[in-house]
Amino acid sequence: MSGGFVVGIILVLGIGFLVFFIVRNIILPKRASAAAGLLNDKNILQTMRTAKAAIDRNPQDAEAHYLLGKAYLTDKREELAFRSYRSASRLGIAGKNIPETEFRETIAYLYAKFNEEEEALKEYVLLIKQHPENPDYYFRAGKIFSKRNRADLAEQYLRKAVSLNPKSGIFRYELGMLYYAQKKMKEAVGEFDAAIKIDPTDNSSNLQMGRVLKDGKDFSGAIPFLEKASRDQEYKLKSLVELGFCYMSLKMMDKATQELERATAVITKDSDTDSLYARYFLGMCYEKNRDITKALAQWDKIYAVKKNFRDVGEKLTQYIEHRT
Repeated sequence: MSGGFVVGIILVLGIGFLVFFIVRNIILPKRASAAAGLLNDKNILQTMRTAKAAIDRNPQDAEAHYLLGKAYLTDKREELAFRSYRSASRLGIAGKNIPETEFRETIAYLYAKFNEEEEALKEYVLLIKQHPENPDYYFRAGKIFSKRNRADLAEQYLRKAVSLNPKSGIFRYELGMLYYAQKKMKEAVGEFDAAIKIDPTDNSSNLQMGRVLKDGKDFSGAIPFLEKASRDQEYKLKSLVELGFCYMSLKMMDKATQELERATAVITKDSDTDSLYARYFLGMCYEKNRDITKALAQWDKIYAVKKNFRDVGEKLTQYIEHRT
């Protein structure tokens, strides 16, 4: 083999290595950088095309998977974003041009969104280790533990979130809800009260404060909180049902009837639990006032969607002669 031939082979190999090096370390990163710039410019479709082209050339490019996921998120296509983020995570983000905290926050959210709670918890625990001063990570981990019926751990994490940021109404509300589910009414009242002091217009807390007081048979104390919550369209039906029950318990049947009629007027789905109770209690008010025709009309509507709801079937049988 001639010396010139050997030199030629070495030259070809050297050029090949140089081309590979340039593509892998310069061109592809530039594609990823270009994608990031395009995303910042809100050019989502072009970002997707650029990221996908980088992935086609190198399926192991974690940065391209990450950028594609960001583009999908910007486009509100969370399921596709989740796939891309998960691909980037499996490939590994260490040493890559990927902001780790932002990445882990996003993938933890997506894991929770798509019911992979164990994986979400792993991310939040890691984030807590890296940023123990951030209350939001404790809060989100606490919510997942609560959903998984781990009240002990949920309380531990939610209390830590509150201790780090006692001025967060949502933290106080979530801890109050945990106490309410555990029947720790005194503690629940304390948290809902704190949330309302932080934001008096927080009608989720007003509703729950009213419920806690109602459950403790402090019907008069519950009414002002429920009235505030009833002004919010989101909580209107629930609040009016609770108000009606409070007035019924106080033997103020005319006021109870008024609130429950308001409740039935905003029903959008007859089969919802709140709708069923609104009609049931209103029927009881009509029955108490001996307006049996109106009572039967409410119970008929309940029976049409849920035949075994409380004692509706018995009441309809009881008043069968009234129909004839």
